[in-house]
Amino acid sequence: MLKRTISFSVALVLCAGLYAQDNPNIVGVLYYKPKDGQREQFLDGLKEHTEKHHNKGVSRVRTYQVISGPKNGWYVRISGPFTWADVDKFRAELNSKAHAAHGAKAVAPYVGERIGPMYWTNLTDLGYNPDTSGKPSKMVRINFTHVNPLMDGDYIELRRQLKEAHEKTDSDDSFTVHQLVHGGKMHTYAQVYRLNSWADMGSSGPQGNIGSRVNEVFGESAWGQFMSKGRKIIYKRNDEMRIYMKDYSTR
Repeated sequence: MLKRTISFSVALVLCAGLYAQDNPNIVGVLYYKPKDGQREQFLDGLKEHTEKHHNKGVSRVRTYQVISGPKNGWYVRISGPFTWADVDKFRAELNSKAHAAHGAKAVAPYVGERIGPMYWTNLTDLGYNPDTSGKPSKMVRINFTHVNPLMDGDYIELRRQLKEAHEKTDSDDSFTVHQLVHGGKMHTYAQVYRLNSWADMGSSGPQGNIGSRVNEVFGESAWGQFMSKGRKIIYKRNDEMRIYMKDYSTR
């Protein structure tokens, strides 16, 4: 009981930090699925809208096509990183008369489904060897993890152990860890890998020999214990691959 109380307290402290962000650490995520038979019109309108209304300041955006997972064939728009004050500016721009009218004409008629916006924060203390170039990679692999309520603290502790295992074994891996803070199912996390080709899959995620690294750092049976804890904490995992679309992006 004491352990669960401590884990819950850790989660509360973490959440307090998430909602008090003064540094640009929030990203907005919006999924689009074009109507059947209207993908070309959707992309033409999206490109025009991006060039006209998402070309400067907080409105700049990255666009990806999802090429695997349940949302295969969808498109993702990533805005930010923001502070929460920047989100106010961003929303004001989206709701301006000219911006809204153009989106309603050029994009909306060809959208079959839409999910979002959702807002995620980068848990910088849990990532490892993150890219700092500010440039997009050709591909992005997203591992989504859904945690049981009141077990966020337990999950954060597992993530800290994973980071420690990477650090103490001089891993060449690179990833960031993010938490959904608004606009979707809570207790959701994402581990993000920047890739340049499918060949990079051999060194990212579970393929990167993380089990042996955990055992090397924490003891021979550590990975088995780690997995046992994970099965109690996590109720669902899924992932998707995204391809960066330069012609539909402005950052």
